[in-house]
Amino acid sequence: MPSTYAEQLRFIFDRPLTQPAWYDTARPEEEDPFAEGPLAAFEYIERLCLQPKTDLAPYSDEQIAQGLDFIFNNCFSNLSIDFKEAPVPPARREQALRKLFVLFRDVFQPRCLPEPSAGSAQRVSALNSVCYMFWDVCPLSTWLSFDNTQELSLSFLGDVLDTDIGANLPEEVKAMLRQQIAGLGDRKKSAEEIVGDVRQQYANLDANTKACYQAIAYVMEQCLALDNPACVESGLHGLGHMMPFLPELAGPKIDRYLQRKPKGHPALLRYAQAARSGMIQ
Repeated sequence: MPSTYAEQLRFIFDRPLTQPAWYDTARPEEEDPFAEGPLAAFEYIERLCLQPKTDLAPYSDEQIAQGLDFIFNNCFSNLSIDFKEAPVPPARREQALRKLFVLFRDVFQPRCLPEPSAGSAQRVSALNSVCYMFWDVCPLSTWLSFDNTQELSLSFLGDVLDTDIGANLPEEVKAMLRQQIAGLGDRKKSAEEIVGDVRQQYANLDANTKACYQAIAYVMEQCLALDNPACVESGLHGLGHMMPFLPELAGPKIDRYLQRKPKGHPALLRYAQAARSGMIQ
């Protein structure tokens, strides 16, 4: 029998706060309430975004941070990936994406501390961290299916091996990567070629993929009008990552924010200018 929405809520949010988090440990005795497949994940996220303030009211900020990280960070679950793959009409998927703004407006806005996270010497709060990193870790921020993902990844990793980061990798990992990279032969690309390939694919988005990017850009821009600096920063963060490849979509939204001469936390203005320049890391 399919799990109910209430059961799915409890499975994700009604958890003790532990280190490591509940989803980072083996749970062989638990039944997966999303085992029915991608549609179950899609319908859950879709419904959660209808009235998240009410549905998450029983839980603490820390439980909500843990739960949202589980849902939207594909390091911990496949729910967001399943959302993308669910067999639903494109218009329904786009509408569900736009409803993500309700999560920012009704959960992050009232519950996050009114402080930006970028440049902070320490984590502001667990929920602030989820809000700030939302578009970094969430698969819903990328709707382009790269035709040559493996080649691009290996070419990039080939350059990384020559850096300090590569030097610190275990020897067996470096040996495996070098073997795979050698298999590319003449197909190995430079960093400039990789960026060129990616730009070319962004320049030829199909209508459905473009609609998904427009939907998440809508959410990001709506966040720029919220009062909580944490939500504004999250929107700028997402748009900043979009700037290098979809400047015609992200740029005007950041410009409108800057034209309003926003007041509030002074770091936000600098962050907005960095986002407009595509310098967000």
